[in-house]
Amino acid sequence: MKTKKVDKTHLKNLKIDIHTKNDIFFQDLALLFDKEEFLKMLLPLRKTYQVSKLTPLDDFEDFLNMEERGWFIENTKGKIDLSKYSRIKEVKTEFPEFYDFIHSSKNILPEVLDAECSLICYEFKRPPYFIDVIKQAIFCGAVDDTYFKPTEAKSVDFPAMGAWPSLNQIAIFVSPISTYEDVDAELRKAKEMMKSDEWFSYYQIHSDTTPNIRKYREWYWQYLDKDTTLENIATNWASTHENDRDVIYIDISKGIKSYKRLLAS
Repeated sequence: MKTKKVDKTHLKNLKIDIHTKNDIFFQDLALLFDKEEFLKMLLPLRKTYQVSKLTPLDDFEDFLNMEERGWFIENTKGKIDLSKYSRIKEVKTEFPEFYDFIHSSKNILPEVLDAECSLICYEFKRPPYFIDVIKQAIFCGAVDDTYFKPTEAKSVDFPAMGAWPSLNQIAIFVSPISTYEDVDAELRKAKEMMKSDEWFSYYQIHSDTTPNIRKYREWYWQYLDKDTTLENIATNWASTHENDRDVIYIDISKGIKSYKRLLAS
């Protein structure tokens, strides 16, 4: 007996267009956004986030920023319809603070949106790098790989994660589809981030001083003695270090200044 085909024509109007030249990305995106369970969420999601018409992908970032500013200014509240989620009991057990937040009706809509996109990732067992493309799907009905970053160098703000105050670090997040080339590209990006952000000044490479760092430090400490002169240090150093027979007080002065600059950085 032939099984009667279930009519799912209505889902075609909810199909998410996927724009990427990367076949692996395309597969990852399609296998979430073509799930019937996800598609059934779309209309309720768009109702919650006041989507009256879809936004072109090119305008997504500006549009969302404008919407979120408006929600903040107007103090627009929102609440997640938790009945959509089959794993909500797990969330309540495993992440009680998060559950209390998403269960409340007192949160501003941009915060609700971020939380619900995280919840969607948990529901479908997807990592956090899906969050932004889920927002695209809600507001644009289409996604691209502009915000889809399975491999990415990111600054990790440990204090914001509830840890003790500490200097940020850069981590390279990888996924099963990350390649060595992807990681290499992100490593280069991470190094550029370390050069350009003052909070990463500690991580800047001092390759110009490294070969001489030991003697610069020694000279620095010797010169702290008020009775020691640059000439004394140079004479004693030249007599005890065969490779530095020609060192003079000017070299000592430059080395000490270099070390002081490093200490101040």
